[in-house]
Amino acid sequence: MYDLEGVLGPAVIEFVDQHVRSLLTWDILVFFHRNPDAVLDLDGLASRLGRRAEELEPEIESLCDSKILSRAGGLIRFKPSAEMRETVARFVDSCQDRGRRLALIALVLHKINPGASA
Repeated sequence: MYDLEGVLGPAVIEFVDQHVRSLLTWDILVFFHRNPDAVLDLDGLASRLGRRAEELEPEIESLCDSKILSRAGGLIRFKPSAEMRETVARFVDSCQDRGRRLALIALVLHKINPGASA
């Protein structure tokens, strides 16, 4: 197994542990980080991500509960605190480097299926 903390840093690992429930959550976070002014309804976001709205619903709820996204009047927007915005940026930056991206994938997949050997 990777030395995940050495590769990713403790802040990114903690963020993934607390907020990245799945690879779909990852896609949503990257989308809103890259499009911070986007305001979309669930169907619009699903269309942009190439997913079904019902797949997104639990992920959006979780990210709203974490105060990373907000939803009002059916519209979803990126509304993290300044500190959380920086953490999301570190997570997305980690996705850009192949070695760190592989470590992140391993970390998320282990969360999804903790019984699988790495």
